[in-house]
Amino acid sequence: CHHGSCHGEKTFSSAAMYEHHFETNHRHICQTCKKAFPGEKWLILHIREIHDVLVRIQRERGERIYQCYVDGCDKLCMTPQKRRMHLIDKHHYPKHFNFSIVVTG
Repeated sequence: CHHGSCHGEKTFSSAAMYEHHFETNHRHICQTCKKAFPGEKWLILHIREIHDVLVRIQRERGERIYQCYVDGCDKLCMTPQKRRMHLIDKHHYPKHFNFSIVVTG
């Protein structure tokens, strides 16, 4: 792979493996901080929660800004921890899920 942080160091035994790697690591990149996300949904949440100035002001005011990860669920939480508990309790997410994916990519 000759994209981004791979520096040509990764090789793949099939086109399908390369396509999966590309989709996971290079398709959805934040233009502000260059972090990669496994899907457009995660990139959009990242930009909103991390880089959006208006959302930052809302967070500082104590408003509910942390959206549920489940499509169709309109729940907004005040903290990432409350979102995590909502996802575990209401949507049966596993406790070991990478809940910080919006921040870390």
